[in-house]
Amino acid sequence: MSGSLTKIGTSTASGNPTTLTITGIDTTFNVYLVTAVGLIPSSDNTIAWRITKSGTIQTDSEYDNSRLDMPTHSSFQNNEALNATSVTQAEIESTDSGFFGNFYLFNFANTGEYSFATFETVCSASTPSTFGGNGAFTHTVASASDGLSFFFTGGATFNNGAELVLYGLRK
Repeated sequence: MSGSLTKIGTSTASGNPTTLTITGIDTTFNVYLVTAVGLIPSSDNTIAWRITKSGTIQTDSEYDNSRLDMPTHSSFQNNEALNATSVTQAEIESTDSGFFGNFYLFNFANTGEYSFATFETVCSASTPSTFGGNGAFTHTVASASDGLSFFFTGGATFNNGAELVLYGLRK
C-alpha cells in the first residue's frame, strides 16, 4: 500500500471564508480521497458539503445520503435524506478541535454516471460530545464532478487553518 496515494492539492482556510472548496479531480485516477482536517466554525454550526462541477458548487436538490451517526452522549442514530440540497452531519463545537473526515470519491470524472462517495468522520459536537459517523452519498446527476465544498448551514465562517487535501488513489 506504500506509495498508493498521490497528493494533488490542498485548500487551507484564510480570511475566515464561508466555504472551503477543493477541486482537481479529473480522469487520471478512478478513486480520489479528500481529507478534512480541523474544520472549526466561528460559532457552533452544522457542517455540510456539496460537490463541484467545473469548479461550481452544486446547490440543486439532488443529494441522497445514508449514514450511521455515533454520538458518545446517546444511542447510535440511523439518518438519511433524499433529494436534499447538501449532505449534513453534526453541529460542530466552535471552541474545540472541530471536524475531521475521510471522503472516498467514486465516478467523479465519469460524465455518464452519478458521482458517489463513502465517508468516515469524527468531530467535537456542540452537545458537547465526540461524534463519529460513517455513510455514503450520491449526487443524482449523471455528469462529471471535480471536487467537494464544505460550509456551515447557519452561515458561520471557517477558522483560519482549516484544511482539505485531495489525493488520487493508485490501483
